[in-house]
Amino acid sequence: MNIKHKLEYTILRSTIFFINLLPVPVILFLCTAIGYVAWVVFPFRIKVAYKNLSTIYPEMDHPAKIRLLRRVYLQFTRTFGLVFILHRKDLTKLVKNARISGRDKLEEALAQGKGVILTTIHASWFEAYFAWFNVTGLPTSLIYKKQSNPLSDEFFVRQRRHFGTSLEQLSSYEGMTVYQEALAKNRLLIISLDQSYTGTGTSVKFFNQPLACARGCALLHLRTGAPVMTSVYYMQDGELHIDFDTVDLPEYSVINEENINDISTRCIQLYEPFVRQYPEQWFSLFHRLWSKTGFTKVKRSFRQIFF
Repeated sequence: MNIKHKLEYTILRSTIFFINLLPVPVILFLCTAIGYVAWVVFPFRIKVAYKNLSTIYPEMDHPAKIRLLRRVYLQFTRTFGLVFILHRKDLTKLVKNARISGRDKLEEALAQGKGVILTTIHASWFEAYFAWFNVTGLPTSLIYKKQSNPLSDEFFVRQRRHFGTSLEQLSSYEGMTVYQEALAKNRLLIISLDQSYTGTGTSVKFFNQPLACARGCALLHLRTGAPVMTSVYYMQDGELHIDFDTVDLPEYSVINEENINDISTRCIQLYEPFVRQYPEQWFSLFHRLWSKTGFTKVKRSFRQIFF
């Protein structure tokens, strides 16, 4: 264990410790204030977020995009702070009382005995989403990307067990055999679609732009026949919502690039309405999803920054 990892971990745990000394309203206020300062002084990755918004809303004019970005920064920092206090009574209640849509479809899919490939995309309330599976006791396996700092990675793995032990966490480096074993045990297998960890995803159209989508979902369906579903999670009117739905797929006879691409396309395009409705809750808005270059300076007037 190197000194850098130990120092990072010490800062992380110290920050979490001091945050938890404060009441939830104070934490929300501070996180919102940090988001406002970031928006005014140092709008991190604004070029990326602006270009992504232009892809999602090609019809939106510049002033409207700037107003939306302001909400995005405030939402991002506010949610980031809440991740560290999810175990608080009020937030635990939020998870337990989540409004669920499509759970009957989820249980019907599990009744087939093949497991369920549960796709999702990165949204702000991901920790609350993971916690819900532990609360309900549903047998779930999560494919996640390990953090470079093993101490921090182990800490967040432990944190997720606060709500229960139904959620099994599998590294994105463990390989297809491990994931197929999870499905063979008739478990839900959560797979993120809007990011290819290896950079070797299949090229699909997402908002009419090419995106390298991870192949795992398609490959697992072709190998196991496990049903594929979508899931989105978001905050609306102070309540956590989680919506499940089925992905209608034809019968595939072979494993080839054409079928992998078809499955991936059918899945990810179902998320476009959610992203357009809740862009400020889409965590990947700050990621270079569609392009690695071509980001230009974003002009903001004094009025647009502060009002």
